[in-house]
Amino acid sequence: MPGIDECLLEAMRLPGARGAAVVDWTSGLALGAVGESPGGDHETAAVEAAELARLAAEHGAFAAAEGPGLSPAEPPVEDLIISNRDSYHLLRFVPTSFDSSVFLHLWLTRTDGNLALARIRLGEMAGRLVLE
Repeated sequence: MPGIDECLLEAMRLPGARGAAVVDWTSGLALGAVGESPGGDHETAAVEAAELARLAAEHGAFAAAEGPGLSPAEPPVEDLIISNRDSYHLLRFVPTSFDSSVFLHLWLTRTDGNLALARIRLGEMAGRLVLE
């Protein structure tokens, strides 16, 4: 099972990847980062992405409907996709056995990136990620 560094390197192998980070959305702290950063600063990008993640995770309008098969340990939101004129940002929440507040942030170029593939692969990575 990969740790943070291995997960980030795997994310950077996706087509069009410009940068990736593992972020704690409660504190805005980047637990790890690789590649370029939107705006040129990984810490600032982590704080700004954490604000979006926190907003989505803490508001009931974005939560999954209550029902069988939903675990309270799972994040309330699976992922967020933000698109702009030249890139995509994919924020994938990481499910854990404890009350996790961690997500993967992948920054992709729009011309070379494959958003569908990135979403599938980040989901797989999030499921394998071991947080120590």
